[in-house]
Amino acid sequence: MPIATEAREGIEILPSDSGLTALVTRRDVTHIKISDSGLVQTVAALADRGDFLILDGGLFTAWEDELRPLLRAGRFRVAMPGEKGKSPDQVLNIITALHEAGIDRRTTLTAVGGGVVSDLTGLVANLYFRGIRAAYVPTTLLAMIDAAIGGKTGVNHPRQKNLIGTFSHPAEVHIHLDALTTLPREAVVSAYGEAVKVALVDDPDLFDLLAAPAPDNVAWLRAVVETCVRRKLELLGENCFERDLERSLNLGHTVAHPLEDITGFRIPHGTAVGIGIAVASHISHARGLLSLTDFRQILHVLQGLGLPVMDHDFDQAALLERVENLALQRGGKSLHYVLPAAIGKVTFTDTVSANELRQAITDLRKHQEASS
Repeated sequence: MPIATEAREGIEILPSDSGLTALVTRRDVTHIKISDSGLVQTVAALADRGDFLILDGGLFTAWEDELRPLLRAGRFRVAMPGEKGKSPDQVLNIITALHEAGIDRRTTLTAVGGGVVSDLTGLVANLYFRGIRAAYVPTTLLAMIDAAIGGKTGVNHPRQKNLIGTFSHPAEVHIHLDALTTLPREAVVSAYGEAVKVALVDDPDLFDLLAAPAPDNVAWLRAVVETCVRRKLELLGENCFERDLERSLNLGHTVAHPLEDITGFRIPHGTAVGIGIAVASHISHARGLLSLTDFRQILHVLQGLGLPVMDHDFDQAALLERVENLALQRGGKSLHYVLPAAIGKVTFTDTVSANELRQAITDLRKHQEASS
């Protein structure tokens, strides 16, 4: 049965007591392709199509011999790798480059790289001429299972990570696992934090898959990617624009984003999410919500994948302050802190005390030391 990709968009005017209500309907369609190989061929096809390509600097260095001959003069830009390149200044620089190159509203802006480039490119595409078509070719595991999926775009502000952003779904996502062959092992390992998050929220079978890691097995890796992509989209569901601030997929992030910020992004995102999951699990167990068996299993799976459950070199007071300040983002009243209640089930709490966070950090540091 063919998929209906042509969606009705428009404004329906409804009467109301004080005048009228305009019901605005918008529909985005994202085509996602997952394959074991084909990165170079896809980049070649998108370049030939006339896309303007934003390439991650790290990816370009690793694949320059294969990619440079494919690129068209004036139709690509190599972006600064890492979180430091995810800034408002970079957004303005890219928009200027697009305008100087004569890029019009019919052109597709395509990100080739990790999550930083996906977030940056998505935001630029949504702003340029009030929105042009975007496509992603994620080349890190984190981007494949998280950043390129779900429609979030954004850049960092000195006060907070991802403070400036929009929701805008790309038209295409091309996932090729051969892109991971040049990725440092620590970057692959870090991404498992996001995979564990999805499993804990609503997929015990994925948790079992992650409990028996086989990172050198392409079939295992593809199963993880396919499951994470599908489950994330299903979990977003009707809340894909986050009108409801109680978001199960925020598991681990209440600690993760502040931890990234205060360490100057020394701790990568997925690793920080893993630590955040460990903290949330500790609090949940201490409150009697999560069984000891499940708590131990969560820590075991995180460490079995190569992730730490705690870091030993950050300012604890700074972390506590940043976590407390996140209440502003959630209406000034609640953290909407996500706690695991079982493998595949989460719950929410309005408050987490500083003492609970301190105890979790202390105990998890001891656990990490004992298992190192």
